[in-house]
Amino acid sequence: MNTDTQNFLLNYLRSSRATPASKLLLKRTLQQFVLEHGWWYEPVQLPEHLAIGKPKQCIKNAVNLALDDRSLIYCEGYALLKERSLPVIHAWVTDGNGNVIDNTWPQPGVAYAGVPFKSLFVNATALKNHAIVSLLDDYQNNYPLRSDLGDRPDEWLEVRGCGLKRVAEYG
Repeated sequence: MNTDTQNFLLNYLRSSRATPASKLLLKRTLQQFVLEHGWWYEPVQLPEHLAIGKPKQCIKNAVNLALDDRSLIYCEGYALLKERSLPVIHAWVTDGNGNVIDNTWPQPGVAYAGVPFKSLFVNATALKNHAIVSLLDDYQNNYPLRSDLGDRPDEWLEVRGCGLKRVAEYG
């Protein structure tokens, strides 16, 4: 499972540096959070019975998939659409076997590193914000996962959605 695209994404995650000002406000960057708590996932073709979602609405598309099928687990992290593309914050679901089900991009990306979240946590955050928002980039609540909440994975990490290998153990 050691691929050039995963190495490219891993190098991006490792190159993230917090500025001195941000270190005063937050314990970790988005990339550091994914390094600390993330898993690698295997891209697969979207199952035929699932419809492609709206472009550029990966968070909403993935949340809706997870709500429609309780066997799917919402994940958020970084992905590469194609080789040597820029890593982007992205959301998808996993089937609990380390496979990515991405109903936003027309074709699966080439590398996915992210964190699986409990449905209760996803729903509570949406209710608190009155909208479906990025959990990793939740500016409305002062980035809780990048602060103290990030140190309490029992509150948000969905263990049955863990991927193939920990991002931090890779390389």
